[in-house]
Amino acid sequence: MRAHAIVVAVLAAVALAGCSSSDDIPAADPSQAASPADVGWSPCDGLDAATVSRFIGEEMNEDTGTADQPRCTFTPVVEGGPAFDVNYLWFDGGLTEALDSMGTVPGTVTDIDVRGADAARLVVHARRPAILVTGFVQSGGLVQSVNTVQLRPYDERTVVAATRRLLETLVREAPADSSAP
Repeated sequence: MRAHAIVVAVLAAVALAGCSSSDDIPAADPSQAASPADVGWSPCDGLDAATVSRFIGEEMNEDTGTADQPRCTFTPVVEGGPAFDVNYLWFDGGLTEALDSMGTVPGTVTDIDVRGADAARLVVHARRPAILVTGFVQSGGLVQSVNTVQLRPYDERTVVAATRRLLETLVREAPADSSAP
């Protein structure tokens, strides 16, 4: 259970590390604001535990949160496996501008091809205690991200491949009109 708590803590830190201060993000249009209960789409709509399990090769649990606090997280059934957290952001600029607003990202950043995406990047930060993989994919004004973490021992190739497959699925399952929220 301790390792599971560490994975969740690291996953939360990865997600927060990708955030920038509110001064760096363009102000949202208040007319576009909606309560989570009113949102008609979530990245988890096109994903489920069985799909993610197939991508990583081990059984996963899915947590979609609540109407008040929605989330899209997949954690391993068996302790020691990877955890995935999926997020999205409606952004007027492109993926490069969104990533530039975050500042320096630790790890190796690579442009990748994802069928149907306007742009995609993968960040891999493999170190002795854990591997952290973050993927970003843009479709119109929708930028989706996958944060993946796994403590040692990990198989970097498998974790990266599963993250890429999640990005492909996110693009395929994105709303038909991803140009605006």
